[in-house]
Amino acid sequence: MDKEKTLRLIIAEESRNDAEALANILRNAGYAVRHVPVCDQEELEAALAAQPPDLILCALELDTLPLDDVFTQLAQLRLEVPVIAVGASATESEITGVLRQGAADLATYDQPERLQLIIARELKNQQLCANARRFESSFRESEKRARSLMESSRDAITYIHEGMHIYANRSYLEMFGFDELDEIEGTPILDMVSQEDHAMFKDFLRNYGKEEQVQEELDLRGLLPDGSTFKACMEFSSATIEGEPCTQIIIRNQSNSQELEQKLKYLSKQDILTGLYNRQYFMEEMELAVTDARSGSGNSGLFYLLLDNFRDIKENVGIGKADLVLREIADLLREQCEAEDVLARFGDHSFTLIRKNIGGDEALAFAEQLRKAIEEHIAEVEDQSVTTSCSIGLSLITESAPTAQQLLAQADLACELARSSGGNRVHLHNPVADEQRGREREQQWNEIIQQAIEDGAFQLVYQPIVSLTGNHQEKYEVFVRMLGEAGQAILPGQFLASAEQSGQIIAIDQWVIRRAVEVLAKRRKDGIETQFFVKLSGQTLGDPELAIWINDLLRSHSLAASSLVFEIAEQTAQQYLKNAKAFIKAMQQIRCQTALEHFGSGPNSFQLLKHLPVDYLKIDGSFIHNLASEPDNQAVVKSIVEMAQSMNKQCIAEFVQDAHSLAVLWQSGVHYIQGYFLQEPDTSLSYDFSDEVA
Repeated sequence: MDKEKTLRLIIAEESRNDAEALANILRNAGYAVRHVPVCDQEELEAALAAQPPDLILCALELDTLPLDDVFTQLAQLRLEVPVIAVGASATESEITGVLRQGAADLATYDQPERLQLIIARELKNQQLCANARRFESSFRESEKRARSLMESSRDAITYIHEGMHIYANRSYLEMFGFDELDEIEGTPILDMVSQEDHAMFKDFLRNYGKEEQVQEELDLRGLLPDGSTFKACMEFSSATIEGEPCTQIIIRNQSNSQELEQKLKYLSKQDILTGLYNRQYFMEEMELAVTDARSGSGNSGLFYLLLDNFRDIKENVGIGKADLVLREIADLLREQCEAEDVLARFGDHSFTLIRKNIGGDEALAFAEQLRKAIEEHIAEVEDQSVTTSCSIGLSLITESAPTAQQLLAQADLACELARSSGGNRVHLHNPVADEQRGREREQQWNEIIQQAIEDGAFQLVYQPIVSLTGNHQEKYEVFVRMLGEAGQAILPGQFLASAEQSGQIIAIDQWVIRRAVEVLAKRRKDGIETQFFVKLSGQTLGDPELAIWINDLLRSHSLAASSLVFEIAEQTAQQYLKNAKAFIKAMQQIRCQTALEHFGSGPNSFQLLKHLPVDYLKIDGSFIHNLASEPDNQAVVKSIVEMAQSMNKQCIAEFVQDAHSLAVLWQSGVHYIQGYFLQEPDTSLSYDFSDEVA
């Protein structure tokens, strides 16, 4: 450490004079020292919360703050700070004892020079560790970007060594008919080239890498599994894998629709309603902010903002007008932000923000500025004036930051604490106090959910899915509500996250399926043929007995398997691809249909269909909103429908909220619509499917 920089210390000593004496030893060695004396656990906790130090000096004879208590406090705060014990003597057994406890070393009062040398060594180690973390972070980020680029690329990419495959990305495997990498490892690249171009390709490989060889591209004909050929441009470049030299080959697939890919890429970053960034893109920026902070490139502030009374606004003015209020709030937040801020609509009525190079006091001041701006704003929605307030949770992204998901959970928890304290306030995450309250809150929810599972205190509500092509079959999507002690319906947004975290979501999914089958069986006895769309979570997909259980349940109620369509969200399918693939295959065998929900929301939507042969695609609602006035959305919807029709799949437009979109959806060839335009989710199954959609 540069001695001109201030050395921040916490010194645990019996008296301030003793602490000052230790600080003077370091000042005599040329350090600029700023120290905080402490003598018990309460003072230590306050000092650590105010600012983590560079080092801690702890007197062994201090009964009010044993060495073990220091390490316990550091562990609770997830801080890695070297601790140097100071005692009257330093025998070999005493040094061994403090090292076992976790101390960096043991110094003595009568050997100040040794203390100075220990300090110098630890500071040097800290600098080396910081550099190592920075280099490791940079390496991981580079590796992550490269791997992400290759895996998400629509172009086929492979690595070869001496003409043999050693790696290939997903696009390359799919192009040549392979399911897994180990099927292609060790096979010659020549197998993927048309016979008529073998001689040219061999000659190129023999000369590639030599000084006289300057050509890095080769046009030839590739050979597909069915024996057909295609025009390909191979791009060659030198590379290494695990330190071994190899050659990277990129095959540019000219058959891909680049225009559609660009539109999906653009729209995948943007929230259509507000024009802000969307949740997926924000999380990517969060990862980068964490990487920058860990590498020492600067701290950032994470803000989680939730509108306090948005549900009341929707009930009072309607969904359409509530969307206008959200748009005004988004514009207001955008005006408060700087060019480098990353502002996103994170949920239905929540926003997130990253501001770089900001400390705790500045973050609190800025959050208070945002809170006040929203509180004072009056949204004019046609003939109505609407006011709202917000709760804001803060978390700082520093060198010791955990993962992006954990940081977001901290900010979300801080926001919830602000909201539960009355709302319209700001709260900065406190690692000890907040997490304790958070654990208590999670435990309470776990107990409430468990009791609901044991009592069967859930309720199904239904939303119709209506044909645009004259098919009058009854189709509903089922949603679950949990019933509170007073019988009030608790929306999924309040309990599903806790249920997923605790694993209780599997029991809830099973209750929904079981209840849906019971309702369907009763309607069938009454002579009414109804089909239910039922959502499944990723954890439930991982149950190896799920398909067998569903089949047994259907048989026990004498219910046709075609009565059920199981929905999997696209993001869930991506995350649990192997389980989703196995489940859909099992459903095909028992003649249950499947659907992919929120289709088009991810970067690799079309590639996903190569693995998941679902029957329905539910087009993501972000493309349906304002469809009549958004040409880009219209183009995407039309492209999805055309692709679906070519694969014999039916399309459902979800979140339809206005009549203006119907003509566009009908002209695009969409088969079904669903949304509040037809009906809100309701406990009754009373929608008249014989009426034409107006």
